[in-house]
Amino acid sequence: MEKVMTLVSHWSKRAAVAASLLTLIGGTSAWAAGPAEGNADLTNELQALRTRIQQLEAKENENWLTEERANQIKSIVQEVIADSKTRGTFADGPDIGYKDGFYIQTADKNFKLVIGGFVQFRYTYAYQHASATGANATTPFASIGTNNQQNANGFDIRRARVNFSGNAFSPDIFFKLEGDFYGASNGSNLTGASANGAAVQTTSASGNFSVTDAYIGYVWSDQIKVRAGAFKAPFTKAELMSDTKLAFMERPEENTPFDAQRSIGLSLFGDIQKDTLGYEVNVNNGSNSNYLRRADTNNTFGTGTPSSNYDNRLAFYGRVNWAGAGKISDIFAGESDLRKDNRDFVWMLGAAGGYESQNSDNAAFSQATTTVNGISSSTNGFTNYVLNGDVFKGTVDWSGKWQGWSVNTAAYFQQVNANHKVADYTTSATTLAPFDTDKGSFFQHGYYGQIGYMIVPQKFEVLGRAGAILTEGNPSIGDYYTLGANYYLFGNNARLAADVTYSPEAAYTDAGDASIQNTHEVILKLQLQLAF
Repeated sequence: MEKVMTLVSHWSKRAAVAASLLTLIGGTSAWAAGPAEGNADLTNELQALRTRIQQLEAKENENWLTEERANQIKSIVQEVIADSKTRGTFADGPDIGYKDGFYIQTADKNFKLVIGGFVQFRYTYAYQHASATGANATTPFASIGTNNQQNANGFDIRRARVNFSGNAFSPDIFFKLEGDFYGASNGSNLTGASANGAAVQTTSASGNFSVTDAYIGYVWSDQIKVRAGAFKAPFTKAELMSDTKLAFMERPEENTPFDAQRSIGLSLFGDIQKDTLGYEVNVNNGSNSNYLRRADTNNTFGTGTPSSNYDNRLAFYGRVNWAGAGKISDIFAGESDLRKDNRDFVWMLGAAGGYESQNSDNAAFSQATTTVNGISSSTNGFTNYVLNGDVFKGTVDWSGKWQGWSVNTAAYFQQVNANHKVADYTTSATTLAPFDTDKGSFFQHGYYGQIGYMIVPQKFEVLGRAGAILTEGNPSIGDYYTLGANYYLFGNNARLAADVTYSPEAAYTDAGDASIQNTHEVILKLQLQLAF
């Protein structure tokens, strides 16, 4: 059976081949039968092919022209983009986002604007008991008499600031503008006393917009940078730390009598070793001079209250930061240890020095004068001394973080060489030393230590701080003790805080901290902070 099937398949294939040959012969029979008719068909086919080729060539030429036009258009667009970049436009689209503030910048990064700010809403309860009455009472308690205690509480907006920073025309040209909608809320206007002995605010100290920072600068390299304008003097580390990144709501009380705060001046700064060893040297108009302006250019020997920055007594400050482990930015990121990975021990050592010279007599060349707060006296508790002479300042600080622990500590020193006489400006010699006629100078020093621990990492922290202010040759010591806690909703950007401070004898008055000089006091503060 298999042989029969094989034979049938063989003959079937041969039959198919034969049929194909017959079809081919039949198809060409027309040519063999009539050459004229075959030539006509071939001519028509050739003509159709020529027409088709011409159509394809025309279409190809059209495509080539279209491509050439496209290349020309692309070239023009690229030239426009290149030109727009030199003019700082957003031809490639702006870079918009959020990083330590909302920002917008050009694609070439020559122009950048960062918008930020913060608000601190606070409740305060303060209890004060006057440590002296009668002749030795301080001004706020001069009329208290036998009723020498008081308490107060209320709500306050401690700070409400907005800032603009970035660069213009080049990443190397930078600027910053910052202001506070609650103005001079630092107690500088807290003077006098009301009928019940409470401190009186003689001029508006809230609700007024005031400038805190306004400067421009240029970057030559990481090692050499310069800025000019109003900004913080490079002295105490506590002052240089941002308000929103302090562990407690306020800086240590021991910092204030030595702090140069903000000034108008010129600084040279940079990193000798990037983010490890940094420096800044500064010349300025004196402590806390950033808000001053000359009222009358002709008033060089006015007898009114000095109000200008112009005099011949410039101040000089310098500071060095060294990160022995980690980076400088690890420390200035905030006093608390909010790092996600906090296994590494990081620490920084800082040191600074400063010099100022002033003469407080109003008949001299008009100028603002520096007040040295918290001068202890064995007879009058604490007083303030309006600087008349030279002051030499110094500070050393150490900060560290490890596994949720944070430590911040500092020592402050200043030597005041008082001028006994101002014979150059008055007809009689005047004793200007703070204590007695024979003491032409005095030495003041202060210390504090602060420790914190994150009980719940990045969320809940407890804190403690203690320190003292002392003056050479006097037994009175102004000491402060503070306990606090922080709950971090979103790091330092959104935080709930609480702290309570006890002082057996307050060394100076500070409206921002609700403290009154020469009182035993307990101050409780609760605060909500939002920074963006």
